Amino acid sequence: MIIINGRVFSGNNVIIVNGRVISGGEIDKFQKFDERKVEDCGNIERIAINSTVVDVNVFVSNSSKLEAHFYGEANLDGDVNFDVRVVNRELRITLELTDNCFNGNLKLDVTIPQKIFKVISANSSSADITLNEGVSTDYLKVKTQSGNLETNATANTVSVSTMSGDVELCIDATQDINVEISTMSGHVSAEFNNIGHINLSTSSMSGDVRNRHKGSKGYTADVDISTMSGDIRIR
Repeated sequence: MIIINGRVFSGNNVIIVNGRVISGGEIDKFQKFDERKVEDCGNIERIAINSTVVDVNVFVSNSSKLEAHFYGEANLDGDVNFDVRVVNRELRITLELTDNCFNGNLKLDVTIPQKIFKVISANSSSADITLNEGVSTDYLKVKTQSGNLETNATANTVSVSTMSGDVELCIDATQDINVEISTMSGHVSAEFNNIGHINLSTSSMSGDVRNRHKGSKGYTADVDISTMSGDIRIR
C-alpha cells in the first residue's frame, strides 16, 4: 500500500515518477481516448510539443496540415489537457495529465507536412519521443527527464538533454551539422551518415565510449556528448 497526497494505492508494480503514479495501483476511472486536432501549416515555421507522460511519435505526410492524434486507454485520476494552437507562426501541442495515470497505453501521434521547419522542439517528463524518417528541421531541441529519444530526423543543429533517458540518434546529413547531447545516466547511440569528419568531444565518468565512425567524403560534424554513467556509441 502506498499513500500519496492522502490517496491510498494498492496492488503490485506501482511505478511513481516525480510524485505521480504512472502505472500499477487500483483506481475506478478507466477511460478511452480517440481525439484528433488539425491545423494548417502553410505559415508555420516552428513546432513545439509538450507531453508529460504520453509517448510521442512524429511522422510526415504529403498533406499541408498537421494532425495531432491522442488515443489509447488508461485509468486516470484527474483531467486531460490536450491543446493545439498557433502563436506567432509556432504551432504548440500540449498534452498534460493533471493527476495520476494507471495501466495506460496512451499515445500521441503527430503527423506534419514534409517540409523543413526552422525549429522542432519536444519536452517530456517520462514520455518517450520518436521522430521518424522524413522529419526535417534546421534546429531540433529535445528535453526529457526519464523519457527516451529515438530520432531519424534530418537536422542541422541538435540539442538533447535528458536525466536518465536513452538517446538513439541517426542523421543523414545534408550539410555541416552541430550536435550536443547531455545525459546523466542514459546511454547514447549516434550514427552519422554523409559525414566525412567528426570533431568529437565526449565525456563519461564511468560509462564506456566507442567511436566506430569511418570517415569518408562528406560533411563535417561538430559533436559534443557527455554522460555521467551511460555508455556512448558513435558510428
